[in-house]
Amino acid sequence: MDELNRHAYAADLALFERLQRDSGESGGELGEWADAFPYSRGSIQLTLPELRAFFEEFIALMNRYKRPDADLPPGARTVHTRLLAFPAPLQPPANDDDNRRETDAS
Repeated sequence: MDELNRHAYAADLALFERLQRDSGESGGELGEWADAFPYSRGSIQLTLPELRAFFEEFIALMNRYKRPDADLPPGARTVHTRLLAFPAPLQPPANDDDNRRETDAS
């Protein structure tokens, strides 16, 4: 299962990078959607039950925007979404900028 997850993450990242790269070329295949790359990176401090509740609320939000194909408005496109949430290491490696404590989710 871990190997399948690694391949899925790599495929998601490759697709994101390709579309981002293509969007710089006069919008590429994305047209007016070329700037539609919302991104957020942050950290929050939670207990395990709070993390479970956070995930449930995320799923509820996703479900709020789901609709049958017959109800799609003109111009609607499939938008891939991914949530990756994991606990920080208890002792991050020294001088590791990627593991610095972030205070705001954005």
